[in-house]
Amino acid sequence: MAPTPPPTAEPSTAPTTTWYTSAAARAAAQRMAAAGTVGDPACTLSAHGNPDPALIPHTGRIGIGTYGTYWCLIW
Repeated sequence: MAPTPPPTAEPSTAPTTTWYTSAAARAAAQRMAAAGTVGDPACTLSAHGNPDPALIPHTGRIGIGTYGTYWCLIW
């Protein structure tokens, strides 16, 4: 009797997120660091320290910029 092959994984239908370095997000992170405050009109999500991954969408394109410990994400 031949061994049974392992089951093959189903193709993933999970949405794909494309991350890219954004000059606008980097500039916004630098402005926040200079001001010592979180929040910039260019950012969809801004953070001091690591952003909460639960708040980030799991599809589309996300531009990311950091400066020191300030983060700016744009989607």
